[in-house]
Amino acid sequence: MDFFEQLKKNVVQAGQTVADKAKKTTDILKLKEQIRQDKREIRDITYRIGKTYIKLHQNDYEEEYEKYFQSLKTVKEALAEKEQDLQKMYDKVRCTECGAEMSSSDDYCPKCGTAAAFDAELKEEKIIDFKDDDDHFGDSDIAREE
Repeated sequence: MDFFEQLKKNVVQAGQTVADKAKKTTDILKLKEQIRQDKREIRDITYRIGKTYIKLHQNDYEEEYEKYFQSLKTVKEALAEKEQDLQKMYDKVRCTECGAEMSSSDDYCPKCGTAAAFDAELKEEKIIDFKDDDDHFGDSDIAREE
């Protein structure tokens, strides 16, 4: 019976070891998730602090922040350009009055009713180009600049 007693003792001990390791692993995973949540909260708070600072000091920031504000301005301008390019690809434009998205073929903004400025500008450019052509029969663009 000594063999079976030893076998029983080893099985119980192995089971206890497995249970202890499983508990430890669970505790580790819980702590890691809590740490991740805390880091996420710190990142969110830091973001809100930065956003508030930008809002309050956009025009009167301290010298140490100048490179960040300049970078922010550059990135915002590049983003606006890319968004315009994307809208053009979708054949969409933004109303100059309210900012609503509208089709480039619309004469008026469906949201605020403002006449589509881009359409008027295109017509004006065509008129100017036509007048320039009349004044310079056959002249090249280079000759016009001189």
